[in-house]
Amino acid sequence: MKLNILSGHISPETAYLVDDYPYGFHLRCSIRYWLEYAYKKGCRIVSQTSNPKLPGTLWNKPKASTYTAFAVLILDDQKHVTTATLNLYSTPAHIAEFRAACAGCLSAGEQCVLDNLEKNARLINKPAWVAWDATQRLHLITS
Repeated sequence: MKLNILSGHISPETAYLVDDYPYGFHLRCSIRYWLEYAYKKGCRIVSQTSNPKLPGTLWNKPKASTYTAFAVLILDDQKHVTTATLNLYSTPAHIAEFRAACAGCLSAGEQCVLDNLEKNARLINKPAWVAWDATQRLHLITS
């Protein structure tokens, strides 16, 4: 499965904007999404809705998720914005699946962060990665 990654959305000014978003039971508003990066913390998704009860486009307080080591914004098949995240404790299978789904979609900087994440994950959980590498070599030999 190939992911539709949204890139370049790193601030409220460059956010991915969705114009028709529910606000309560009857009202509709706009919502914008972006990724926020912080040194030594990682990144997190931030969303912010407009207030349809007031004239003009006034934005409500932003809502931010928890920091993680690596995240990308994704547009799914229903055109909903979601994220894919990885951290140092992600399983080898999860990281490999993420790499396969994002092949060719990541910027050079994002690819570098992902490579460093995997390198550090291998140091933290050596037994899982040794077993994973062994199954991958076995898979290559038998196929």
